[in-house]
Amino acid sequence: MPTVLEILAHAPASVPVTHPAPEAARFFAQGELPLDALVVEVDGFGPLAQPLPAERAQALQALSAPARFGRREQTLLDTRVRHTGEIDADRLALQWPTGGFARLQQEVARALGVEQLDAALHNLLIYGAGQFFKPHQDTERHPRMVATLVLVWPSAHLGGDLRVTLGSDEGLLASQHLQAPTLRWFAFYADCRHEVLPVSEGWRVVLTFDLMVPAQTASPRFPPAWLADLQAALQLEVDAQPEARAWVLLLDHEYTEHGLRWPLLKGDDRWRVAALRTAAQALGLQQHLALAELHETWNAQPVFRSRVSRSGRTYDEITDEVSPQDLIDAEMTLDFWVDTQDRVSRKGHLTIDPQQVLSFVATGEDHRTAEEYEGYMGNYGDTLDYWYRRAALVIRSPLAEARDAFTLDFDAALAEARRLAADPAQAAALTARVKAADRALQDRIQQQGRALLEACMDLAVGMDDVEAAVALLLHFDPTSFLPEDAATLARLARSGHGSQGLLRLLQAWYAPDGRPWYRAGPWRAGASPFTPPSLWPADLAAFVTAAQAAAWPAECLTAFFRVGLVLLARFHRSAQDITPAQRQALQPALIAQVADWARVLVAVPTQALLPASATAPDVPHPLHGLIDAVLCCPLLYPLADLVGVVQACGPVARTWPPTDSLAAQVQAALRAELDEPPRAADDHRLRRVAWTCRCKDCAQVIAWAEEASAQPLVLSMAEQWRVHVQQRCEAAGAGLSFQTVKQGLPYKLVLAKPRDLHLREQLRRTQCSRDHAMLARAAASPWTPATMRTGSSSA
Repeated sequence: MPTVLEILAHAPASVPVTHPAPEAARFFAQGELPLDALVVEVDGFGPLAQPLPAERAQALQALSAPARFGRREQTLLDTRVRHTGEIDADRLALQWPTGGFARLQQEVARALGVEQLDAALHNLLIYGAGQFFKPHQDTERHPRMVATLVLVWPSAHLGGDLRVTLGSDEGLLASQHLQAPTLRWFAFYADCRHEVLPVSEGWRVVLTFDLMVPAQTASPRFPPAWLADLQAALQLEVDAQPEARAWVLLLDHEYTEHGLRWPLLKGDDRWRVAALRTAAQALGLQQHLALAELHETWNAQPVFRSRVSRSGRTYDEITDEVSPQDLIDAEMTLDFWVDTQDRVSRKGHLTIDPQQVLSFVATGEDHRTAEEYEGYMGNYGDTLDYWYRRAALVIRSPLAEARDAFTLDFDAALAEARRLAADPAQAAALTARVKAADRALQDRIQQQGRALLEACMDLAVGMDDVEAAVALLLHFDPTSFLPEDAATLARLARSGHGSQGLLRLLQAWYAPDGRPWYRAGPWRAGASPFTPPSLWPADLAAFVTAAQAAAWPAECLTAFFRVGLVLLARFHRSAQDITPAQRQALQPALIAQVADWARVLVAVPTQALLPASATAPDVPHPLHGLIDAVLCCPLLYPLADLVGVVQACGPVARTWPPTDSLAAQVQAALRAELDEPPRAADDHRLRRVAWTCRCKDCAQVIAWAEEASAQPLVLSMAEQWRVHVQQRCEAAGAGLSFQTVKQGLPYKLVLAKPRDLHLREQLRRTQCSRDHAMLARAAASPWTPATMRTGSSSA
């Protein structure tokens, strides 16, 4: 079956393209009128003779004013660009025979492939010998202007050809003559670049008209069989688009934001778009016009020019020019959207793959709007960036349009989705829309965070697919939640998804195989070695209280803690490779966080963690899992430093683990430290240092560190070994100080032991003594199993 482009490559017989221009050049047209078809009279000059004698043409130019030209917002006078005389339309009077002007308009319209055109006189131009107009594009002087008409008056001249180009296509319209039997006319679309070549001899006299599309124009009609083939081909191509991607056709002509409207399309764009609109409407597809910007980045190399020296030798000389070599990247975005009612929207832009865009005219230099050269930057070589601007027809399924709306106008798309969520009959349509817009929703949630939680929960409870609802809410970061968000999450359990909806969400948030809400991926020692992982909302106690008040199901509240413990265990595994110094820095905050979790768990009544069908002995308390996780990692949680955790765990710390409770193990660790004899005044040995290297140089340092002497150690060694020794000692957390003495070769590294070693150890023993006594008093206080199970009291 032929493709859409193959079908549209040739216009059907019903399309008005009867102009004499070649098939590939529908952007211009030409024709003739009889000499008696028009009478022109110039104010202060009189009627124009046919043919116009040279002396009268010269007199006519004397009445004219130098012609100006437009450049962006300016109107300029520069004879290096435009050199001709101009007489304004208000000084001209035209007389046409009955119906003559209408017939000309109709003939020009058909030649340009348009159903109808209106013409408005613009001016009269007189070119003498040597005069010209450099390449330019006409300004759209009227809201509906699409083209220009040039009527050549019979005045003998040579040269003055009109060259018209569109992309790589070109047309040359010759007006020169010595005795014209007719009036010649040329028409071309306003986006075409064109120029008037210099007149060699005589006088070139022309009338110019602005061609406009009427406010109401009839659409072209197409043969039913041809249209059926186009519809079938379009259906196949749209269905073949992965993920309901937009089907995009770049238009042949150029359009400004002012001129990109359905009635103002030009040339083949006009009938092709009309045919595609008809086919798309029959298939239930949505259509828009849009402006497309293509951005390309190329590797570039300087251009060299061959030179010959005075001695006759040939050499290459670098120039200021660069040439593109290999394409590095290309991206196309669509913006400035025009819907089928000609309403304009500038909100947002849609990124598409340039390789998937169709066109009849290749994007080239005529479409280029900017370029930028970047020289060598160290990490990459010379680059050239190009920007191109094209107009496009965009066809999408209703679902694809709804999906893209979240990119182009997120607030409006979200409001529409929430409206669907309020109607139970729209649950399936809402689910399909949210699934299709997953990427856009994810990006916006990562930007705005919990501010979108309420709105997204509206969507989640209105969807008919619990997995899709969970996938939507999974994009939120649960560590950012505030206590009031607990009530919002409870809505998921009260919806048609039931408690399983909230349970699945919690399990997905804290999945041991990944943290979807943490874009940096798993915790790594090198990423943030001195910060414990964020597993819970910052104010955990207030959040849990709010969850209880919002009547979270017991299995959900239990899962909230249990899945967090799974993630904590994964953090423990990832932290096995950190250095002793990193561990020392991490421990205080990590132990404090565990104590906070324990206090919250103790405060939650056991019944709030039990499903309705379960009894207390059937379900282990989550606090047991937290204690087990701590005891499995003695390097991260030194027992003698866990007094605060014991206090936070309350009576559970005295019964779990059953064989050797946490409180007993901590008390024994404190006793062991107190049983060590106090350090002598002349003892400066470093104890309990986890050295990370025992190479020859490091072994020398270790031997010195474990000696009683307080004298510094001086090592003469090359820089790479000085760096190695210092880095290994710092990684071990030995507390040594280092100084490099730059005298002699090699330089010397001076290592010194901590000066406050005795004071620190004395303060440590004092704290251990207090903690041991406190735990001993707590062990002697009465408690009951009921107290432990309800968690209603603490040590």
